[in-house]
Amino acid sequence: MHTIPPSLYYRFYRYGTGCRIALDGVLTLPEQTAIGSGVFVREGYRWDIPSPAKNGSPRIVIGDRCDCSRFLTITATGKVELKADVITGPHVYISDARQAWEKDNSESTVTIGEGSWIGAHASIIGHVKIGRGSVVGAGSVVLRDVPDYCVVAGNPAEFRRIYDPSSGEWLRVHSEAEAREVLARRSKEPLLSICLPVRSQNGELRRCLESVYAQTEDYGLIEVCVLDDTAAQETEELAQRFGDLHHSFRYCRNPASGDGSPLNIQAASMARGKFIMLHEQGTPFLPNALTPFLNVLHTHPDCAVILLQPALIRTAPQLERLEGLTEFTRRTASSASPPPSVILNRREWEQTADPAQARHFLDPWVSRQHALLQANPQFCLCRYTLSEAGGHIRSAP
Repeated sequence: MHTIPPSLYYRFYRYGTGCRIALDGVLTLPEQTAIGSGVFVREGYRWDIPSPAKNGSPRIVIGDRCDCSRFLTITATGKVELKADVITGPHVYISDARQAWEKDNSESTVTIGEGSWIGAHASIIGHVKIGRGSVVGAGSVVLRDVPDYCVVAGNPAEFRRIYDPSSGEWLRVHSEAEAREVLARRSKEPLLSICLPVRSQNGELRRCLESVYAQTEDYGLIEVCVLDDTAAQETEELAQRFGDLHHSFRYCRNPASGDGSPLNIQAASMARGKFIMLHEQGTPFLPNALTPFLNVLHTHPDCAVILLQPALIRTAPQLERLEGLTEFTRRTASSASPPPSVILNRREWEQTADPAQARHFLDPWVSRQHALLQANPQFCLCRYTLSEAGGHIRSAP
């Protein structure tokens, strides 16, 4: 395949490293087309921007590692964005305009979420957002939003399957009402609960919350639980704003501590997800980092604990299955810097919980982890960089 020459890709708004863009294609305005790293675009594409953006910002954005098959047609009157790791089949048509005469509609956008797959001859038309990890069947016509981790098909496209975290299966649905019921149930028991114990107001909680909700939706697989022990008015106001915007956000202020439980254990008790992650309020998650980690949780539902060891180089998660409390202790007590953080299986956690016993230990949080491993010795070591630096809670205060 012949690729575009440097004289052309230097004209792009952005052009990442390691890209292969076929020479046999049409670009009407490369100056407002942004290409990520590792992008592969095959022959016959046509990317049309009928009118340039007045501020010069890109109207077509292709994210990192996208794989676009032959004859991908994109028309962007406002903005069309393919997030990282999107795959499109041959003869896919994407336009943010419902009608051909809509040549300048800056408010109209099409967004296709990370890791989604668009089947051959599918069309996505109008102001549409397709969630992360979703699938659009071949020949489908999508005219409305698709939540995260859903399969749609038909003309117009309708729900066919929805991922259910509690069972770990893609459930078949036969009607819109059934689909909405499954989505509502999924929001009550997501795959991951990110718990944020707030012990002091440092102004960084907002950045952390924004970094999460930039990567998930209310019908996604993540919930956020904030346990506020600061009695700071600004924290409560911030929580109110996020609560108004997101149904998957939960907030508790001035928690009762009559049972003597540390704040991090109380925060974990708020979780409804299949897995529990405790995270420092001041450490944002890296962009596009949560979706690959959700796949780790989905593929290892039998693990009592997942140790998360930050990697020196940001790559895909590297997994190693391990067993036994002795091995777990060796891994967590090693000289690695930073040490691995701990993600817990909530159901295993609740079945082995013994707060009265935990209070007799110097570190109840660690003692609960040991009790969990004694009941189920299976755990996993995941080498992966999820947050900016040392953002996970490893011990009680």
